Amino acid sequence: MAVFFAPVEPLVRGQASKMDSGSIVITTQSVYVSTGLTAVFDSSVANGMTLGTTNTFGIKNTSGRSRLMRFYGSIDADTGNNQTLGVKLALNGVPIDATECRAFKSTSAVEAKLVTSWMIEMADNDEVSLFVANHSTTDDITLKRARILASEVR
Repeated sequence: MAVFFAPVEPLVRGQASKMDSGSIVITTQSVYVSTGLTAVFDSSVANGMTLGTTNTFGIKNTSGRSRLMRFYGSIDADTGNNQTLGVKLALNGVPIDATECRAFKSTSAVEAKLVTSWMIEMADNDEVSLFVANHSTTDDITLKRARILASEVR
C-alpha cells in the first residue's frame, strides 16, 4: 500500500537589524515610542514576512494567514549617565506590556543592553516592532545596534 504525505509548508520567518547608530527622540519620560529608524531586512532567510511598512523597524506578516510567532528583540543603547531605559514589542503600533525589559545605564563607558522575547498571534498584514522608553528623563536615546526576529511556532 502506497503512503502519500502532503507537502509541508515552510515555516514563516523573518529578521531585521540595524548595526549603525541612530537617534531616537524622547519627548515624554516613561512613554514607549517607535524607534523611528529603518532596519535592514534579511530577505535571504525570510518566508512570508517583509520589513514593516507602517513601522520600518518592524516585521510584517505577509503569509496570507494568521500565524503564531515567537519574537526576539534586542537593542544596545546609549543615553545620559544613571538612567533606566526600556524596550517592548509592539503589535500594530500598540506596545505589549508583558514584553517589557529594562536596563540601567550607569556611566558613559557602558551601553544599556535590552532583550525581550514573546509569542504573538499575528493576523495577515500585522506588524510587530521595537518600541523604547527612557524611564529617567526626556534625554534622547542613541541606538547603537538592534535586531528583531520572528519564527513561526508550530
